[in-house]
Amino acid sequence: MIKRGSPGVPARPCALARQAGQGERVGAARRRKRGTAGGATDRLALSFILSQLRWARKTGRLVVVGSSLLFVSVLFGRIAAAQTSPAPAPADRGAPAPAPAAPGAPAPAPADPGAPTVAARLDRNTAHVGDAITLTVTAVAKKGVPVNLPNVVELDPFSVLDRSEGETDLGDGSVKREFTLKIAAYEPGPQTVPPIEVTYVGGSGEVRQARTQPIEIKIASLIANEPEPQLKADAGPVVVLKQDLKLVYIAGGLLAAAIGALITWLIVRRLRQRVIVRPGPPPRPAHEIALERLDRLGSYGFLENADNRPFYFAVSEIIRDYLGARFGFDSLELTTDELMAELQRRAGRELVLAEIGRWLQACDLVKFAKISPTAQESRGTLELAIRIVESTRPRPEPQAPGMGTPKEMAANG
Repeated sequence: MIKRGSPGVPARPCALARQAGQGERVGAARRRKRGTAGGATDRLALSFILSQLRWARKTGRLVVVGSSLLFVSVLFGRIAAAQTSPAPAPADRGAPAPAPAAPGAPAPAPADPGAPTVAARLDRNTAHVGDAITLTVTAVAKKGVPVNLPNVVELDPFSVLDRSEGETDLGDGSVKREFTLKIAAYEPGPQTVPPIEVTYVGGSGEVRQARTQPIEIKIASLIANEPEPQLKADAGPVVVLKQDLKLVYIAGGLLAAAIGALITWLIVRRLRQRVIVRPGPPPRPAHEIALERLDRLGSYGFLENADNRPFYFAVSEIIRDYLGARFGFDSLELTTDELMAELQRRAGRELVLAEIGRWLQACDLVKFAKISPTAQESRGTLELAIRIVESTRPRPEPQAPGMGTPKEMAANG
């Protein structure tokens, strides 16, 4: 790597010119050096121009014209140096004479004040075989000094996988260019990334190189017992722990059975506690009950020359009970007048009230006047009671033609 201000090398171009003009011997040595290195300079200049063309096409910078002029100036400078010899420049008065060079020692190369500062670094110190390693080459140079990395970089034993570059303006008249390379090594052991050459244009117009320092890195193998890999010995049986869920399944089944039994017991208990009210038979009509009672009372018969007043008490109670049930009021505790008034209010014109009133008064006369009627009179009173029930019973609703009674309809389906 070329550094600025190295000891023993002039730091300014003017000092280099004064030293070059000290005598013919220095000029002759310079001409010989230019004569022998001319071919290499031309090749480097051509390589640099090609790389600059690729860089200009990628970044859009106009450096093609400058590179072409540089190549032409190098060619013409070589031709002029071969044909003519420069006149020795007068030495400065009072300047110390340069120290004579040692016999057989090469002349020191002049330093370029515009040389960039280059460095290289890796993203890790240890990697495995085949791992992608990031190699970053940084070059810091003055604005206007083209710096480039050759298109083909030899990094044996490493292989270049990918390449990219970028540029950053540092703001102090310098520009930082970074070249990022993805490299990989396929041989284990300690490896060295070789120095990387970066080309740039020197102050006098020639193409120069700057090199980075080599970098050490350790490449580890993917085989565990390197460097002599061997097969492992047969391993013994391995105990595999398997989760046994048998008890969990049994417990779950028992729990489910218990829950089912509990739910069944609760349902049965609830059903047993429920009071089932079954509808009873429909109530019998009042006229059926009255006729049945009258028929049973008549079956007892009537005796001549006997006290028939108990019969009048019974038949009067049957008719009173029937009239209250038929028209919906309590008739047993009412007097005859009160009963007739209630019938007048509830039944209206549906009944022959005069006949019912005369029959009730006749019964009251026997009950309360202690008159003992004959058997014939008692039989007539019973027949009249049956006629009162028949005349006041509910009339069946008229049916449509072709329809029978409800019993007949139910029997016919």
